[in-house]
Amino acid sequence: MKYIIYLRKSRAEENETIEEVLGRHENILQDFALKTFGEKIPDNCIYREIVSGETIQDRPVMQKILSLIQTENITGVLVTDPQRLSRGDLSDCGTVIRAFRYTDTLIVTPSKIYSLSDKFDRKFFETELTRGNDYLEYVKEIMLRGRLASVSEGNFIGSVAPYGYEKTFIEKKPALAVNQQEAETVRLIFDLYTNQQLGADAIATRLNELGISPRKNPYWTGSTIRDIVRNPVYIGKIRWNWRKTVRKYEKGEIITCRPKSDSQTWIVVQGRHEPIINEEMFAKAQERHIKNPRLHKTEKLVNPFAGVLKCECGKTMVYQPQRKGIQPRIHCPCQQHCGNKSAVFSDVEEAVISSLKSIAEELKTKSADNQNDCFSDTDKTAERISRELKTVTNQLDRLYDLLEQGIYTGEIFIQRKQKLDEKRQSLQTALENIQKSATTKINREEKILAISEIVELLQNPDAEPYEKNKFLKNTVKEIRYTRHTDNHTKWDKSSFSLEIFLNV
Repeated sequence: MKYIIYLRKSRAEENETIEEVLGRHENILQDFALKTFGEKIPDNCIYREIVSGETIQDRPVMQKILSLIQTENITGVLVTDPQRLSRGDLSDCGTVIRAFRYTDTLIVTPSKIYSLSDKFDRKFFETELTRGNDYLEYVKEIMLRGRLASVSEGNFIGSVAPYGYEKTFIEKKPALAVNQQEAETVRLIFDLYTNQQLGADAIATRLNELGISPRKNPYWTGSTIRDIVRNPVYIGKIRWNWRKTVRKYEKGEIITCRPKSDSQTWIVVQGRHEPIINEEMFAKAQERHIKNPRLHKTEKLVNPFAGVLKCECGKTMVYQPQRKGIQPRIHCPCQQHCGNKSAVFSDVEEAVISSLKSIAEELKTKSADNQNDCFSDTDKTAERISRELKTVTNQLDRLYDLLEQGIYTGEIFIQRKQKLDEKRQSLQTALENIQKSATTKINREEKILAISEIVELLQNPDAEPYEKNKFLKNTVKEIRYTRHTDNHTKWDKSSFSLEIFLNV
């Protein structure tokens, strides 16, 4: 029998470090293992969750545990309490219950051992997980109230101080202190923006030329400058809900993002820190921002590769519309730093179409090489294994009945169950391999069809760019663009290269 330990810190233990919590829990479980099994669990069977999230999706070690109990013969998982496995929503609770129930893996705690194949244990375990989720939601609500109350008092509770400031404490409460060197740069930015009427991109270029570096990135960008001139923190205010965490459900997964919100939804209160800019200059900056909003000339998407075509430096390539007789082009917003040169949009579009055609042909060739595979026989084999698997499952059910009726002794029951478990595991592995093989071929054919549809759509002049972009993103994860040349004249004919990455 093989047991493993899973350790995770909870919100209720915020006053302790991860090392302290995991160490204490490990000692508790090792003492329990020594008393119950006669020996401690070896260190290679102990799994520690360092980065703890609210959902299984955010916890890689928990994902590994669920994978282990499905692929290896794990007898049980030791935890201090059931809620260590999950305090997530009903979906996460269901994932944990299904995994342990159908792999016959025990959940071992110092107070109780749960066998989820038993309906009473399963009901009690479900109650424990639900109770844990209720507690988590309650704690989150209390913490949110506490954060809002702290912000209303003018405290800075953000994780990173704005440029120009450093985190500090005033009367044991979190606040901001002026970083004099960065503050000079902030004053320069506001002066260039309000008095000299330079745009955000021009200011970024000026700072880069002066050799002034931002705090984290290697160079300034226009978006960073726009964020600074709009931030009321520089006149002594505290801004909250500027980038509120939003959860969305996309493609079967919960996606977390922090979009910039409208200023009308901000919470702005008087802070406890020293201002860097006077209110008159800040008001001028806001007035200029309102008069010169950063709006697109059209609300319609004009670039079918938006969000997909990226420079080798990682930035998303920008579409530059036709002007003064110059054809539309594609360029990197940071090309002056990465050195990647722009290209005519129509040339890039033709190259993408050509590359997609090549990928489709390559996939077709792989499919042709596998034409000798007898998928009809594979289907029959899968059907036969499924029948055998069902028979073994029925035998296991009858085995329990015979044990309860006293026909089998405990020793005979264990021997028979072990043989049936091994046979079921072998059949499940064989069935998974067959299904994986069939899925690979199906996925390849689906990709060929999807790429063919994209190529046809890209070649259709009447199709809307938005429609092209939507279909492209469904199949293509990223198109990486590279073009380096020392020729800076309009007669430059150097070629560019594309690398296309498909969605898995």
